[in-house]
Amino acid sequence: MTEETYNTYYYSDPTSSDINMHHLVIQSILKLDDLPWRWHAEKPDESMVDPIWDNKTNGWVENDSSSKTQIIANLQTKVETQAKQLEQMNKNQETSLTSISKNQAEMLKMMAPLLAKGGKTNA
Repeated sequence: MTEETYNTYYYSDPTSSDINMHHLVIQSILKLDDLPWRWHAEKPDESMVDPIWDNKTNGWVENDSSSKTQIIANLQTKVETQAKQLEQMNKNQETSLTSISKNQAEMLKMMAPLLAKGGKTNA
């Protein structure tokens, strides 16, 4: 049985609002001499938080936090977080309403004998 070796390449779409597409690792059993567009053989520096390929410098650079794509990526993350929080709040509210309904039903059961007598006690 032969052990296959993989060649590692890095895809970078600096314009993508999906931060994962800024520096995506691609493994291939094929050695590519001519890399497809946005594919790179050089690994980004591990100290970078959000590396993107810069065509001007022909290398990896840190994505500017004030860039349009970084702002969009941050906003998307915030929206996803808020959506999850809203979903949890809705579940909590649903649970609370169910609990209130059960308590009201129990109170009505307890009050039923009193209401059947017209609200008068045995005197």
